[in-house]
Amino acid sequence: MQDSFALELNSLDGLSSTLMMSYKEAMSSTQEDLWKQDIMERLDSMTKQEVLINTNLQEALKEVPQESILSTKWVFAKKKKPKQYKGLLVAQGFRQIHGINFDERFAPTPKFSALRMLFSITCKPKWMVNIFEIKVAFLHSLIDKPVYLWPPKGMHIPQYHVLKLKEALYFTKQAACC
Repeated sequence: MQDSFALELNSLDGLSSTLMMSYKEAMSSTQEDLWKQDIMERLDSMTKQEVLINTNLQEALKEVPQESILSTKWVFAKKKKPKQYKGLLVAQGFRQIHGINFDERFAPTPKFSALRMLFSITCKPKWMVNIFEIKVAFLHSLIDKPVYLWPPKGMHIPQYHVLKLKEALYFTKQAACC
């Protein structure tokens, strides 16, 4: 029952992915321009929010060892409704080093029974439940330890520079801790 309810909720939003692809596949597809446009919008958003700060590699190495600088990757998904092309910049958070890149982390999540109770409460007075997406939602968690990234494909920064994270990026240990 629990799985079928979750599947039903997932299908209600109409945002299910129809296609996942790598950077190379996206850039060699017929929709290359749409993917590039999305990349530019996301990088602009991260720059405006000061999520990514262009930093000299030597300055970064004063704070963290080179092996703790995380690689990045683009993950692309084509959504059904509304038809949109979404590129997510993700970090290899599994390579973060405890005590150097992060401390203990906890992300509160509701239990299924709490969600079911919430939905049952909204049904009684015939309230509407709306599902929506917050763009770049994971980019609002502050970083408490220095985290540096190698620049992603498609981003042009000077040689011997890395990106310092001021706020969390998808798949970093800090991402879900808003």
